[in-house]
Amino acid sequence: MDPLAYGFVGSWRVRRAVVDHLNHTQHHFAGVATLTKTSIVERGELQIGTATVEANRSYQLAMDDDGITVLFPTGLEFIKLGLAPNQVAHHHCGSDLYRGKFLFRNTNFWIEFWRVYGPRKRYSSLTAYRRME
Repeated sequence: MDPLAYGFVGSWRVRRAVVDHLNHTQHHFAGVATLTKTSIVERGELQIGTATVEANRSYQLAMDDDGITVLFPTGLEFIKLGLAPNQVAHHHCGSDLYRGKFLFRNTNFWIEFWRVYGPRKRYSSLTAYRRME
């Protein structure tokens, strides 16, 4: 079985730190991600300063023998990932550039890092996904 298609399906604890380089602030997300063969959905809480708000995001997934395509909920392509344990991804959204790195340690843990540059945004985020038992 393809490890991307089957090995990562399940429930994950998610921890994300976001550093806003324009406003010199940090935000933290903690929640759960559910990954199926066709989608990934994150739900949790985002701490912004002293405020905590509910937050969620979702993507569609298309898996095949070459890897996985991550799609926005609208069906537009976000990124493609292959089968390598360490990968780089890029996405242009208007005048914004998203540069990502993915480090798949095993089917129980992976890290996702993003640097985002644009006329009104400049931030980095580091997310750790740990399989729930």
